[in-house]
Amino acid sequence: MLGKIALEECWTIPEALANNDPGKFVASGTGDRLTRELLDIHDMRLRQMDENGVDFMVLSFVSAGCQGISDPAKAEALATLANDKLEEEVMKNPTRFAAFAAVSMHDPKQAAKELTRCMTEKKGFVGVLLNDFQSSGPDGNTMLFFDQPEYDPFWKTANDLKTPVYLHPRISSSLIHNQMWKGRPWLDFSALGYADRLNMHILGIITNGVLDRFPDVKLIFGHMGEHIPYDIYRIDHKLDRARFPKMPMRKDKLVRDYFGDQVFITTSGHFSTLLNWDRFIVQQTPALVCAMGEIGSQSIMFSIDYPFESIPNACAWWDEHVSVNQHDLVNMGRNNVLKVLPRLTEEPHNLKIMTPAEGQVGGLREGKVTYGMYNEDWSRRLVKQ
Repeated sequence: MLGKIALEECWTIPEALANNDPGKFVASGTGDRLTRELLDIHDMRLRQMDENGVDFMVLSFVSAGCQGISDPAKAEALATLANDKLEEEVMKNPTRFAAFAAVSMHDPKQAAKELTRCMTEKKGFVGVLLNDFQSSGPDGNTMLFFDQPEYDPFWKTANDLKTPVYLHPRISSSLIHNQMWKGRPWLDFSALGYADRLNMHILGIITNGVLDRFPDVKLIFGHMGEHIPYDIYRIDHKLDRARFPKMPMRKDKLVRDYFGDQVFITTSGHFSTLLNWDRFIVQQTPALVCAMGEIGSQSIMFSIDYPFESIPNACAWWDEHVSVNQHDLVNMGRNNVLKVLPRLTEEPHNLKIMTPAEGQVGGLREGKVTYGMYNEDWSRRLVKQ
């Protein structure tokens, strides 16, 4: 598929590397490469986008970013520096890049002020990204969550500016790491800990009524929904209003009801594929199919998680293995993003809704019939030899 938009794509600045070494949490020997790719926007990244049909990327400050800085003044200064530098970079090529703002969440009013600066005084920003909880306290072990009423000034600003909020995982505090993950540290990161911490925060925001108080707020999160779509029945089933009468969420709504209107997920870093060679080549993407069945294709958007994931791998999965109808494929791959991030359709980005034909999905081309994005040569036998 041509014209894909990706929106969980990381970037960093040299000033942040000392406090946020990306090499600490990746496979041995890949830290230097990862650092180079995080610092780069216009060379390797853009070349791989061109080679794999990615029309546009929304960039964000790499996790844990400002949320990993426990000193409020330093976190605020880092947010300002990162936002100014990211604006400068995306405006070099605004038809291919935009940005999510970074903010310190120590003080919700200060966060709202920085968000306002980015969204009203700058042209490159289309939303804000929060890396889960805010580290605080003298030892960094105090965890500030944003689902309580004291954070309403931030949410009101996001609501009034119609600014989508992307929620992204981060490393645990040292206290939590030692108490929960010390005997199993390999589970603390992408395999489990990231999703388990973030999905609690996301559900806290929903069930504490933040979206009800601020109906123009849109939440986005990645990795095929941080386990939530798979568990959505049990989540709603167990949020018994008789048992939890003081839960602030609207009494006439389920968690699933917010998806597609105020809550959205991306496919970042989650490229599950099954190939069944028993008789025919059957391409299945079970995690995506589950999410589509539980929350609807209108709630789902393509993303990569670059450079922690490979642009070619993500795009090959989407283009060659996702077998859905051409309308869902193009909507999830591009069009849904333009509805959730409407600033992308305005100056200086000027992105347009795309039809399946424009994305080269479906139809007959050069002796091939296209099912979703699975191109099958008419002469090829499906039966395994």
